[in-house]
Amino acid sequence: MGGSELVEIRDYIKDDEIKILELFHLTFGKPLSDAYWKWRFIDNPENKIMIKLMWDNETLAGHYAVSPVKINVKGETILTALSMATMTHPKYAGKGIFTELAETLYREESKKNDLKAAWGFPNNNSHYGFIKKLNWIDLEQIPTFSIGVEKIKKRNFSEIKLVSSFNENHIKTQQKLSPANKIKAEKSIEYLTWRYTQNPINQYTIFEFKDNENSYFAVTKVFSSFADKGKFEVDVLELNFPTDYDSLLQLMNAIINHYKDHDLLKINTWLSVNDSKHLQLEKIGFLNISPITYMGIRILDEKYKQLEESKNWLYSMGDSDIY
Repeated sequence: MGGSELVEIRDYIKDDEIKILELFHLTFGKPLSDAYWKWRFIDNPENKIMIKLMWDNETLAGHYAVSPVKINVKGETILTALSMATMTHPKYAGKGIFTELAETLYREESKKNDLKAAWGFPNNNSHYGFIKKLNWIDLEQIPTFSIGVEKIKKRNFSEIKLVSSFNENHIKTQQKLSPANKIKAEKSIEYLTWRYTQNPINQYTIFEFKDNENSYFAVTKVFSSFADKGKFEVDVLELNFPTDYDSLLQLMNAIINHYKDHDLLKINTWLSVNDSKHLQLEKIGFLNISPITYMGIRILDEKYKQLEESKNWLYSMGDSDIY
């Protein structure tokens, strides 16, 4: 494929999205809105576009896009890429297009933007290709950490309020909660605002709890349950809350109250077992269940091999583009 004179690999240019959205529909059998595509791939907080396309004359044969994300590695900030949409036109399946596009993107963005790693959450269909063909390694298999709402004890939650935006105190408190020796996505006000309040298709709720000078926050999203038709579940995408049992229990009650007009079935989140909140949520009644999500990484600069230390990663549902 790569040797054909008809084939061209190049970066995205304006109006390519027309063909990209057509390929998405052809590949996944459902449409992707132009507004969402532009928000995710063009208007990201780092103001960098990282999209590689393979063309066979006028046919878009393949597409690979990543989203630039700053990572804090034990106090140092580096630029990485969250691996996103991989698409191959059905006519060109099995020709190594995805591998060629990804390797080209990694190589060129490493030089152009000093990209240090690509990481993300491959699904069951793409996991094999990432590991065997792109030399990714598995960091985690992340279970869904979940509780049925009927198991949550009642607790007063009057000190927890809803807010419509993020502020500097949220960031300061978030930084206090994050151990300095950990690896995590760097979430500034600009990032959080883009990710949650500017999202063109999903609606999120921000819960805030103030304790003296600290402003804790959590971000949630309600959705129709796949397990029980007619019921709903809530995902907790960000959980920057105190690590004590009572504060977390108050939050769970505040979530239930906020979504009281929905027939809630469960509350879900992702939480590393190395996160100090994990034990407290276990005490509340959270359990590991399916679905289980792969988390993997490809190091592009050997200086940052420590990114492969899975025990040092702190992650959340909000790190994934799925939620």
